[in-house]
Amino acid sequence: MSDRVHVADPALMRRAGRRMAFALVMVLILTTFFTVGGISLLVAGELPALPFAVGGAVLEIAAIVLVVATLRVRRTLDSETVARSSLLTARRTAGWVRRITLVTALVLIAYGIVRVVVGDPWSLLTAGIISVALLLLARGAKAMRLAQGRVLEPSCG
Repeated sequence: MSDRVHVADPALMRRAGRRMAFALVMVLILTTFFTVGGISLLVAGELPALPFAVGGAVLEIAAIVLVVATLRVRRTLDSETVARSSLLTARRTAGWVRRITLVTALVLIAYGIVRVVVGDPWSLLTAGIISVALLLLARGAKAMRLAQGRVLEPSCG
């Protein structure tokens, strides 16, 4: 079994690296407000900001991890093939990112519900807002994992 996997559109793979890097910059710019604001409010003793601080940090780190994994696959592009090992690693990484973002979103929603019970509705609101972004990233990671699996499938059988 070869350590190379055929890529249907190498030009698309080259462009995808640049597109993902641009998307990462946009995600970091948009989520930095939530993360830094959440940390600042948390330091000031505002517990409703905890979901912004934690969720924003997880979101930013997860986005960076996905982009790095994708760029590592792109770096192995040679003619119309990529390294199977890098594609398998990227697929595994996307799976872990999905699980971590889903668990983070669930934990933050649970935290918000507990805070509602003790009389603080704002924690649930902030948990809901950041959980939407986490769930969108989890959905994207799932799509990446499925696409990588389709590329690997013909060569696995």
